[in-house]
Amino acid sequence: MRKVFSIVSILAVLAVVLQFYFAGVGHFSIPEEGLFGIHGNNGRIVLPVLFILSLITAAIARAGKGTIWLTVVAILLLAFQTVLFILTGAIFNVGPESAEVPLGASLMLGLHAVNGVAILIITGLVARRAWVLAWRPTPTVTADAGRADATAATAP
Repeated sequence: MRKVFSIVSILAVLAVVLQFYFAGVGHFSIPEEGLFGIHGNNGRIVLPVLFILSLITAAIARAGKGTIWLTVVAILLLAFQTVLFILTGAIFNVGPESAEVPLGASLMLGLHAVNGVAILIITGLVARRAWVLAWRPTPTVTADAGRADATAATAP
């Protein structure tokens, strides 16, 4: 299960990197093409599924409390991406169809990208921990390791 956790975590990082790419494609495309929708769909469907799978596989793989909590933090940061738009809309009375957006709303929504970077960092940390857990060989303990004279004999 540790290898599955590793693979799911790496897929989550790749999906987050793609999320940045999709945002760029959507921003620099013609609005009628609807390419920005890919960014929204990835953020609402693919990322939550991968993050929840990462949490489940981390728990089953017994990845440790710290790693499991990091996956929870990633899920919370992802949820905050949507909450940020809801809060901005409620505070500044703006929405997707608003003709004018106040400077305060733009500054607040700028946190969307900063939060995305935080998500990338957290998922990267989780993926690194998962990789180490799954693919690094564990040291073998010999029968003599517990004896005091065995450790003295192997010391330089």
